[in-house]
Amino acid sequence: MALHKDFPKDPYAILDPNIRWFPADEDLREKGAIQKLLPPLVAGLRKKVKEWRDKNYDGAKVMMLQKFNVD
Repeated sequence: MALHKDFPKDPYAILDPNIRWFPADEDLREKGAIQKLLPPLVAGLRKKVKEWRDKNYDGAKVMMLQKFNVD
């Protein structure tokens, strides 16, 4: 199992998509082989979620109000 050198010890920490666990040796991360090990949808989704979190969950309030029909 490969863990990035900056992988957090806190099990509740929000992980950066670039330091996620993946099923191979850590050396493969540096060679770019990680893209072959993870489905592209998963990696892309993780990056989009990080961007959304970095923007303080922009749009979440609007979506919640629409979902529950709150004015």
